[in-house]
Amino acid sequence: TLLYTIKFEMRYVILGGGVAGTTVADSLPLFDDQAQITLISATDTVKKVINLEQRGEIVSSFDITDSTPKTDKYKFICGVVIRCDVHAKTVTLKDGSVIPYDKLCVATGARPNVVFPDLPEVIGIRDTETVEDLECRLKHCKHITVLGNGGIASELVFAMKKCHVSWVIKDQTISSVFVGGVASKFLLDSLGHVSSATDSNTSSSVSKRHVYSTTVGASSDAEFQGSALGPDWYSGRFFEGACSNEALEIEYNSEISSVKKVVNGAHKLQITLANGKIIHSDILVSATGVIPNSEVFRDNLKLCEVDGGILVNRRMQTSNPHVFAAGDVCSIPWRESDKWKQMRLWTQALQQGFYTARCMASAEDETVEPDIAFEIFTHSTKLFGFKVILLGKFQEWEGCQLYFRITPHQEYIKVVVNDSRVQGAVLIGDTDLEEVMENLILNQLDISQLGEAILDPNIDIEDYFD
Repeated sequence: TLLYTIKFEMRYVILGGGVAGTTVADSLPLFDDQAQITLISATDTVKKVINLEQRGEIVSSFDITDSTPKTDKYKFICGVVIRCDVHAKTVTLKDGSVIPYDKLCVATGARPNVVFPDLPEVIGIRDTETVEDLECRLKHCKHITVLGNGGIASELVFAMKKCHVSWVIKDQTISSVFVGGVASKFLLDSLGHVSSATDSNTSSSVSKRHVYSTTVGASSDAEFQGSALGPDWYSGRFFEGACSNEALEIEYNSEISSVKKVVNGAHKLQITLANGKIIHSDILVSATGVIPNSEVFRDNLKLCEVDGGILVNRRMQTSNPHVFAAGDVCSIPWRESDKWKQMRLWTQALQQGFYTARCMASAEDETVEPDIAFEIFTHSTKLFGFKVILLGKFQEWEGCQLYFRITPHQEYIKVVVNDSRVQGAVLIGDTDLEEVMENLILNQLDISQLGEAILDPNIDIEDYFD
């Protein structure tokens, strides 16, 4: 008796050329060596992860590059999806092409939530094109206003030179997406302490000098919640204005109530804040979050009522079992741990892309458990030129304990502890503590014998807990 095994060649189609989409396409052959993979992107270049460096079991750092797909792993199509038929298992492109699939992954990302979008002087920062547009426009500007308090806004303020900047934030502290009052003060104080050697380097790894005047409230030591930041997107860019001096004015606890275009004025925009203050500016950069690109799938897939993302289950499946979603376009309602949460970051796009590929390649009756990346939140980025690592429940809550170690202008460490166990951490600077903190959060080891001494630089806590 001869037994033959015939393996069905599954047709996988991935929509989106961002980090999540390319990670799914690159990872699928690891789990299905017979896969027929098609990657469809609205642009002829896609984003690829390079220089991936593991800093712990989960936490990693990497760079993003735009590249033209040249690979034997999958077929690449440059096209815009206008329709998805989940019953016929096809997607239709703008040019009329119909692409069949057996399993589909939606990784179409998100777009900037731009305020006052009808004004050409108001722009959002999200991709290479918008960054290049801002870089070009800034050469003719003396005053720029930045709205938002996330990573993009924070790094843009840091990167700009030769212009007056008004930074409008709704919070009491800067960069409250990731850090709170104490860390915000550390970052602000550090801006005025850089070596003269870095001032001539527009892409220096440490912050540059600014003149600061702050209005509408003062900083506090409370921590605040927030969301997203991408990698070091401004590196190599020249964000230089047309002003002979530099200044930064931070408008705390503020929102913009109206924006009017000015004709024959010194500046192009008149921006009115909710408190009545008027700012005259050449450009307004709106960096106030993103909107998932899920509209094409609204009639076929269940969307999250809160943010409009495509809802997925623990296998990254949507409301249709043959359609998966990953990255900024999806909303994840489930939790493997209270130390993890979804934030629309390129870090999570990479993690979700790899896990989604594993789920897509598995059989329907096969048990697939979420990766360890869903056990604790991890993110590596930069703020004001400092390396920043965020781990676990890094924002405190009532009843927890906080341990700090702060070396002005060099490092900031905050450890969040509950019931003598580390729950989260914020590491700013070259602390070399990311791996040991990650392990303490994952393993939930009792640190009661050390207490605050866990941050004593004379104690090697890595050896202590071996």
